Amino acid sequence: MAKIKAINISNLDGENTFYINHAILHRNKGIVNDRYYENFKENYEQVTLIESEKIDDFNKKINHKLKYKDFRRNIITSGINLNNTLNKKIQINNVILKVHQLCQPCKYLQDKLGVESLVKLLVNKSGVHAEILRSGEISTYSQIKIFK
Repeated sequence: MAKIKAINISNLDGENTFYINHAILHRNKGIVNDRYYENFKENYEQVTLIESEKIDDFNKKINHKLKYKDFRRNIITSGINLNNTLNKKIQINNVILKVHQLCQPCKYLQDKLGVESLVKLLVNKSGVHAEILRSGEISTYSQIKIFK
């Protein structure tokens, strides 16, 4: 069963991210209280998702225990292959997201976490960008459904 494992935001650009148990997502705006709320260039940048399994695999490869929030994605999932949701809609509670593209790892994150090979190891394994099509609320352990 696909579900949310954690929700992660940051109030200010460049600041550390932190977990929240509950989030309100507004269509065409983003996640309430997140640094990118009404502050994104493209609609597909409203929310990011990453699989906990990809982070766990990465931690095994580098023999480290980075926290899910360290990867700076908003929604950490389990039980779903997010790469297979490209150009599809997913539903979490009453929220509907349209997954547009892969998030690629960046040198900023690599430098921030101090992992020299991060970019190379996380290409095509660093989550997805999504647009909020229907506003609503999500919480930790909410189920995720994929529309075909």
